[in-house]
Amino acid sequence: MKANCNAFEFLVSCIKDYIPLSDAEIKVVESLFTKEHYRKNEVLHREGSICRKLFFVARGILRFSQLTDGEERTYVFRAEGAFCNDLDSFLQQTPSQSSITALGPVTVFSISYEKLQVFYDSLQYGDRFGRLAIEKVFVMVVNHLTTFYSETPQQRYERFVKYHKPLLQRIPQYYIASYIGVSPQALCRIKKKQLLANS
Repeated sequence: MKANCNAFEFLVSCIKDYIPLSDAEIKVVESLFTKEHYRKNEVLHREGSICRKLFFVARGILRFSQLTDGEERTYVFRAEGAFCNDLDSFLQQTPSQSSITALGPVTVFSISYEKLQVFYDSLQYGDRFGRLAIEKVFVMVVNHLTTFYSETPQQRYERFVKYHKPLLQRIPQYYIASYIGVSPQALCRIKKKQLLANS
């Protein structure tokens, strides 16, 4: 979280990373977003249901997962400052193939699909925010899928460490293993190999 920001100020600050906001528009944002708290392992959105909210992570980490061949696979983590949801389900209002779970205590601000349309219409640059935020989410998803199928588990772990180093101590190792597509035992071997290479 940015220094000296409370949760709502953090939300406003991150929206301002995309578009300018007047004082009147900040009040509109406050009226449209709802602050929500979740406990560890609590589900924000369940696979098979329609994703009806866009989430902003004010505190904590969210884990995105899918059931594949009866096994739950982690494929995305989203931490403080991220706007996120199941994009395909949200945009098309169709059943989701993903679940979103709180890794620990989490505070989010949510906005429904319907209120997001009000956001777009009420703010001078509301449409621009939507386009830029969705583009960012789309690029992250595509990059993850591309690297997942083109890189080795070792390379995927190295990439995770490079881009998510602050999260390493906050995410259980078995979820990181699932994220890079290996067993926890294989992740231990990868970490030992990396340690030896760096020593």
